Amino acid sequence: MAITKIHPIKSTLRQALSYVLEPKKTDEGFLVSSFACSPETADIEFSFTLSQGMEKGNNLAFHLIQSFKPGETDAKTAHQIGDELAVELLNGKYEYVLSTHVDKGHIHNHLIFCAANFQDFRKFVSNRKSYYQIRRISDRLCEQYGLSVVIPGEEWGKSYKEYLAHKAGISWKTNLRFAVNQATRNSTSFEEFLIRMHLEGFEIRQVKQLAFRAEGQQRYTNAKTLGNGYTQERIIEKINRNACIRITLKPERDLRLLIDIENSIKAMQNPKYAQALKIQNLKRAVKTLNFLTEKGIDSYSMLDKRHAEVKEAFDQTRTEIKNLEKKITELSAVVKQLSVLEKASSMDAQTMKDETKINYQTLTNAAVSYLSENWIKPPYPSILMLLNEVKKLEVEKDTLYQTYYQLKRDWRQIQTVRKNIDQLISPGDNLSLEKE
Repeated sequence: MAITKIHPIKSTLRQALSYVLEPKKTDEGFLVSSFACSPETADIEFSFTLSQGMEKGNNLAFHLIQSFKPGETDAKTAHQIGDELAVELLNGKYEYVLSTHVDKGHIHNHLIFCAANFQDFRKFVSNRKSYYQIRRISDRLCEQYGLSVVIPGEEWGKSYKEYLAHKAGISWKTNLRFAVNQATRNSTSFEEFLIRMHLEGFEIRQVKQLAFRAEGQQRYTNAKTLGNGYTQERIIEKINRNACIRITLKPERDLRLLIDIENSIKAMQNPKYAQALKIQNLKRAVKTLNFLTEKGIDSYSMLDKRHAEVKEAFDQTRTEIKNLEKKITELSAVVKQLSVLEKASSMDAQTMKDETKINYQTLTNAAVSYLSENWIKPPYPSILMLLNEVKKLEVEKDTLYQTYYQLKRDWRQIQTVRKNIDQLISPGDNLSLEKE
């Protein structure tokens, strides 16, 4: 469960950096990394980048905090997630310092990045849109690493008693929220949502308001008491929105898994829901067969072969994208350091104040050190040449991403077809609709 917050730094950049870099908080500095700057001189390097821009504003940097649920991950993984978040969010354009703190009851990341990028020196725009972009990236990364995520705004009205029960893991409402979220996410209609809730063992009441009762629970729980996002109207709205997204992405081939009803006694006991399940499964079976016909697949071995081919192409494309992004990031950092040297060499040392002269000397030393560590020595390459190379790699990356998304859809679709075929060919030995 990652909770992400961001706020601007206007005047205390050095203090903020000192805090996030404290050795006792970062396992003696082992949980610190940076991009296009040195953690020790980041404030000076940020100031240099900011001085190149023309945009107004007093933001020096932004401080992003990413917190994780206690006991859910380790410090190394948390730092890796923070680094991937920084790479994707900042796109190799902003200097940043990342640290992971382990001194509290929960592991959390601190990401401080310059308010202006070092390519065109434009300022980072922090608003509602950028915040939700950060949340989306953070949540997706957490899901990829098997961590839970927070659903904002959907637990409105939780009482203190309910909060304590939630912390203890014994809350009826917590379990119900989880079941409703899962059923909503996987349903294409409200009727299917009700079926899935029945299959999860909940009794449903639809008199005045939608209500649920779990096995062993004495009273029904009204859906509206779960929060703003759990009323019948909001559930239907979410299902319809999910359906629209699916239609947009896959207008003719929305293949879904057949619902496993073999072990569901409740579904067998309710003819209405059992009949609905049967019809829905038949429709999905027809879609599966149409897909096989369209692709010219007439045997399970051919399906397996096609799955392996798509999976291999998908993995290869993903690796190529990662390699390109790494190369773009490295080249961008080199360009930044070369720009520092170019700017410093053009300054008149005689007219500089002592403090400015010291800062420029610090920047020059840091730039030379960075370039030397990356095996770049005089005569240095042309900045313009490197920028053109970065642009070419960006175009190549965009093309690869289009291929990546298509292969990802194809791979997931074939996975679904395989599972559907397994259920069609080898149904369970337990209760079935026909037997019932």
